[in-house]
Amino acid sequence: MADSSSSFEAGGASSVQYGTTAFRAALRTRLADAAPAEGPCLVFHGGTRAARQHALATLTRHTTANVHQFQVPSLLAERRMRTQNALRKAFDHAAEESALLYFDAADAVFAHTHPDTPDEDARALPTTAEYFFDRVLAYDGVVVLALHKQSHVDWAEEHVHLIVEFE
Repeated sequence: MADSSSSFEAGGASSVQYGTTAFRAALRTRLADAAPAEGPCLVFHGGTRAARQHALATLTRHTTANVHQFQVPSLLAERRMRTQNALRKAFDHAAEESALLYFDAADAVFAHTHPDTPDEDARALPTTAEYFFDRVLAYDGVVVLALHKQSHVDWAEEHVHLIVEFE
């Protein structure tokens, strides 16, 4: 699991409840204030899949209609190179189309390990979470991560722009 000393940094998040006036205002503000070289990163915490999809539709009205959606577990492979290749392709293809990236079930990236990494090389290679979040940071467009575990939201809080809470 990546720790807070990872190179992934975005700024610190505010938290809003989905479907409120505060949500709509925070969305407009965060999307307008994002630096040109850094797209805003949001976390959808909890909620049903249907509620998250509705929030994603709301978000696309403020950004782009082009959305690339991924179930994170489908991008994670047993071998490190396959995982990194799948993630690279996801980010690169979305960048070509200036798409909003939505990663559902992103909790999986925190626990994923690769048995093909010898112990002596483990410290030199980034964990799956570090690689993933470095790619999130480097992405110029909007990235949305759907997380369920509070510990993962707590970790992400200092690295994302907005946390959207669902009932």
